[in-house]
Amino acid sequence: MRLKTIITTLALVCTLPTASFAQVEKSLCIYDPAGKDGALFGVMKEYQLEALNLGVKFKLVPQTNEKTAADEFRAKQCDAVLITGTRARPFHKLGGTFEAMGALPTYKLLRKAIKAFSKKKAAGFMKNGEYENAGIFPAGAVYLFVRDKNINSVEALAGKRLATLTFDEAAKTMVDKVGASMVAADISTFHSMFNNGAVDACYSPAFGYQALELFKGIGGTGGVIRYPLAQMTMQLLIRTADGYPEGFAQKSRKLAYKARKKSIKMAKKAEKSIPDKHWIDISDEDKARYDDMFQKVRIELRDTQKVYDGTALQVFRQIRCKANPLRPECELKQE
Repeated sequence: MRLKTIITTLALVCTLPTASFAQVEKSLCIYDPAGKDGALFGVMKEYQLEALNLGVKFKLVPQTNEKTAADEFRAKQCDAVLITGTRARPFHKLGGTFEAMGALPTYKLLRKAIKAFSKKKAAGFMKNGEYENAGIFPAGAVYLFVRDKNINSVEALAGKRLATLTFDEAAKTMVDKVGASMVAADISTFHSMFNNGAVDACYSPAFGYQALELFKGIGGTGGVIRYPLAQMTMQLLIRTADGYPEGFAQKSRKLAYKARKKSIKMAKKAEKSIPDKHWIDISDEDKARYDDMFQKVRIELRDTQKVYDGTALQVFRQIRCKANPLRPECELKQE
């Protein structure tokens, strides 16, 4: 009788509905210049496995053109997309503000900012109409690469040709502030423009030194200014009405925060791969002038051009001032 009872019980279990174990299937377009063999795609393969536990089975679709990835997401050809914060800004301004000039100058501050907006009480800020930011992944601090080491100050940038992403309003404003000459570029062309001498400078995370062969543009006379202009991030966007499991976006943001360690480790490794002889150190006085200029640009882009999100800038200022209360901005509280 006991064996018969077991068999009957197993038969009953097998006939129960399996909806609770079903996973929603979604397509995730991933921008990675190296396609499916790239580091970003590798990070998302790990995320894909974690997302299974949240009830979502992602089909990963590599895209080597970021604009195409964003356009396909907008046209609903992708259910989700991973793109840079700057490209994500039209979908989610707050997330795009993570890449604000000088807002998060260290990885420690970036970590704190991601943590702050990964908390459940911040969930409302991560939505914008039909779109929701489901995770922010560090991609490395952005540095200025120059073909001549004498381009080592704000004044020295005046009149110099600077490769500038045409969709990045913040970068265009900064170029105007320093009096440089903007040369229109996109993610697929800026490195070749720098390497062949079409521009005097460009900006990129450290991984560009090897992956984009920016060492060719540096040659024997150039270098990399050792002062971060901004933080590059990769941001995961979804449409909240697309039938994701309840609470998925919040849990996904936690996954992204957990993955930050590996992403930052990769960024630091890329920075260490740049030879010491190619780093250009600037004075504390110059750093203070950069900080002041960055703040003025952030305020202008928040108030006049409506590019940056005010809530994000306020949180970032609080994070900076908690880390260093002696910063001049901490008393003024203009952000």
